[in-house]
Amino acid sequence: MLVSPEGQRTALVDEVGAQLSRLLASARATTTEAATRFHPDLPPAAFHIARWLGAFGPSRTSAIAAGVAMDRSAVSRLIDGLRRARLVRVEIDTSDRRANSVGLTPTGRRHVTSALQWKGGVFNERLATWSDRDLEDLARLLAKLNQP
Repeated sequence: MLVSPEGQRTALVDEVGAQLSRLLASARATTTEAATRFHPDLPPAAFHIARWLGAFGPSRTSAIAAGVAMDRSAVSRLIDGLRRARLVRVEIDTSDRRANSVGLTPTGRRHVTSALQWKGGVFNERLATWSDRDLEDLARLLAKLNQP
């Protein structure tokens, strides 16, 4: 049975979609494990907030919520858990004394760094046997896929 060029293209696009789904599921699982390594008693979303704080520095709860695309009340609860674990500090914002500023503690920064190093190690292990050419091709194709 012959497959039409359109049918063949549809099958190829479907296969790309299936492989991207597998990649995203694997990335989520790796991130969840990194979150557990960050702090085993906090939900993974707390790691997401801590990573954001590590990248952008101390911020108001509203800015954090916008930055991680989460509800402000959920972010407040997660920050409270991070504070109780002594991974963040909450201080009065010097630019507006009515607001608070949330930032990582040195311990929080160490935990984020350690979890991200572990996660990077997993990624490097997966690519360890790839040739430079394969890595270049993947980077080029992902950049092309990410174009609007």
